[in-house]
Amino acid sequence: MKRRAGTAPLLLSAWLSSYATPSQAAEVGAFVVDPDAGCKVWNPHPVAGETAKWTGACVNGLAQGAGSLQWLRDGKAFEKDDGEWDRGRQTGRGMQNWKTGSYDGGLLDGEPHGHGVMTLQSARYVGEFRKGKPNGEGTVTSLQGAFSGTWKDGCLTRGKQKITFAVSSDTCR
Repeated sequence: MKRRAGTAPLLLSAWLSSYATPSQAAEVGAFVVDPDAGCKVWNPHPVAGETAKWTGACVNGLAQGAGSLQWLRDGKAFEKDDGEWDRGRQTGRGMQNWKTGSYDGGLLDGEPHGHGVMTLQSARYVGEFRKGKPNGEGTVTSLQGAFSGTWKDGCLTRGKQKITFAVSSDTCR
């Protein structure tokens, strides 16, 4: 439990460092080329040392259709994505699995979008997403209990209570 001056206890603050969604006004991602397949895939949050291994069709140099993508950082696997790709970007229904969690649901440009289920450590969110964050109606269930309501950019506000999911606690003001 964390406390900030002038607020009630922060009940949940779960985020995933390899998945962290930065606040952004413009698109910050980049295409990454699988050196073996020669196929490009979209990385919405690139980090130095990341490479990709694509298994699936490649149309005009871009991942297309059903496939599987293994993300590597400095040669070590850290994320596996399965589902549909359109012009190199994961979209539609799919799955993403990380060391500390997973996502199953709607995707747009490689990020959770639409209805889905995200599990991070010992917390699970079921509901609506936009641009990778809980947005809209949803419920997070954790060791602290279940919290339902209308989320905005990963934050749920109940009076002075701030509950976060998939974002840093500093995000919710």
